[in-house]
Amino acid sequence: MILVFGATGRTGKAVVQALLEKQAAVKVMVRQADKARDLFGDNVEIVEGEIFEQTALAKAFEEVSKVYLLLGNSESQLALEKQITDMAAKCGVALLVKQSSMESLEASDKPIPAMHVESEKYIKASGLNWVMIRPTFFAQMLLTCARGVTTADTLSFPLRNGVVAVTDARDVAEVAAKVLTESGHENKSYDLTGPELLSFNTIAALLSCTTGRQITYKDMPLETYRAVLSNVIDDRWRVNAVCEELDALANNCVTHITGTIEHLLGRPPRSAADFLTDYKAAFMPQ
Repeated sequence: MILVFGATGRTGKAVVQALLEKQAAVKVMVRQADKARDLFGDNVEIVEGEIFEQTALAKAFEEVSKVYLLLGNSESQLALEKQITDMAAKCGVALLVKQSSMESLEASDKPIPAMHVESEKYIKASGLNWVMIRPTFFAQMLLTCARGVTTADTLSFPLRNGVVAVTDARDVAEVAAKVLTESGHENKSYDLTGPELLSFNTIAALLSCTTGRQITYKDMPLETYRAVLSNVIDDRWRVNAVCEELDALANNCVTHITGTIEHLLGRPPRSAADFLTDYKAAFMPQ
């Protein structure tokens, strides 16, 4: 049985689906059972509860041999990931796979990468077998720009002239399913990127080709983006942390791509053009 945390998020949902395609037995721990049931039906076992509730967490770990750890960014994330790690060690699970990030380097002073660094260290010191999956900028982030594209033919994002290695969450999910269902990955870290470094001007040009309209990139001031986020996320720590992460990307903190997805999956990773083609409808006027 594989226990997945974060199963109702965009990437977590894709991980569960990839595991089900491999006919793995999956359990999810979620705050809202109805939401998980709507997504997965009776194909997964659902435990409803909060991670900090030890009784619920212990129930989630019953008959579990492997864990996929993916939590939303928050000020309490590190403490919660330590609780999960401790429970995994106590229950003797065979493997803990954590979704971290490629930006998580020892020298980083940004809140989210710094948290991931400390969590990775804690897991590695736990005595558990582990795998670190470390993607960078998700292609699915482009969907947050869809409204501006559809209403004003404008791709607005606070990245200035920075570049990103656009990485599809579906590829990350396939990698996660692979390492959770096959042997030989224990105690390895996998940095995952798409096939190319792209500026948002280039992404706008790709959108123009995909939609058949002239799409223009407009750099959004970071403080404007912060205000937009604050309207949809009621968590000041998370808003500020995300903005600091984007500021680092705007300063080109990711400077290379990796061939890890192709090495693990035996095929090239999906490109930004592939993603935009698959999600073309989201960028077309209704």
